[in-house]
Amino acid sequence: MQKTCVRAAAAATFTCAFIFAPTLTAAASSLAPHRAVYSMKMLGSAEGSDISSVSGRLVLEWQGSSCDGFITSQRIVNRMGSKQGTSFVSDFRVNSWESGDGNDFTFSMSHFMNGTAVEEIEGTAERSKDGGLALLAKPEAGEIKLPASVLFPTEQVKALMASAEAGRKVHSAPVFDGSDTEHYFETTTIIGKPGQGIPDTDESEPGGTLADLGYWPVQVSYFDPGDVSGLPDYEVAFRFYENGVSTGLVMDYGDLVIGADLVSLEMLPQPDC
Repeated sequence: MQKTCVRAAAAATFTCAFIFAPTLTAAASSLAPHRAVYSMKMLGSAEGSDISSVSGRLVLEWQGSSCDGFITSQRIVNRMGSKQGTSFVSDFRVNSWESGDGNDFTFSMSHFMNGTAVEEIEGTAERSKDGGLALLAKPEAGEIKLPASVLFPTEQVKALMASAEAGRKVHSAPVFDGSDTEHYFETTTIIGKPGQGIPDTDESEPGGTLADLGYWPVQVSYFDPGDVSGLPDYEVAFRFYENGVSTGLVMDYGDLVIGADLVSLEMLPQPDC
């Protein structure tokens, strides 16, 4: 269950922030600083899963510029019920900074269960033409070698937007988001037919400011590069708006599927650069 919570935080980070650097200037400038609140719920639980219910909130904030870098902060608090009749509160806090050129990344994650700290991940990562390297300080000192083409989370969002705007249907890239202490992920994104307008049903009121914007339905699959099964570790589907806001999140971990609906959206000031 702990790894599922880590994956949920990583998935949420992705939705707020895609280098093919010089070609992404337009995509980068269209990303809007914002604070979004999502209501989380369980959509499905496999027979082998111990989880019977999920309810809570995800608060996500994305700010920054290509001059000073991009800052992401989020908190996920869920009450989870087990099939044995017990319940617990999972509180996950994530903060990161990513340089404007996409070459440096600093990340920290803290996970609390019923108010007790159970996991901390902290470190830095950098990329160069000769390859990349992530250096972990917590839970213990270590390093992860990264490919030269690796993307960090905001870059991943910029790259996806560039692919979507170019009319591509598939986008693939290696990604490191700090959620795993052993490896990066290979990702494959399927980009659906573009649409326009506010989200449906329960998200229509908080998403009213999105009325004049276009979006793409996307599904991102995350693969462990060392796994030969060909099956993804987890998948995330959502509507990706042209200003970087996402709605209708569905996070599929195989034995557990969690949905997150937008309940509040505040657009933040765009910094000068």
